[in-house]
Amino acid sequence: EGRMNLLVRFKNWLSKEINTDWRIVALDLNRALIDLQEKYQQANQHIADLENIVAIYKEKENAK
Repeated sequence: EGRMNLLVRFKNWLSKEINTDWRIVALDLNRALIDLQEKYQQANQHIADLENIVAIYKEKENAK
């Protein structure tokens, strides 16, 4: 993935700097946060899809 490649190059550049451990940690934490936000968004979308499906089934049941 292009974004990961950029991240790796950025981390490599940072590691050549002196005293950049905190920057690498911050970068890793930021990446983890972004990944969690994406998973959270996917889970919320999945829930919304399931709620729509349930609503459709309820409508069908009520129409009988």
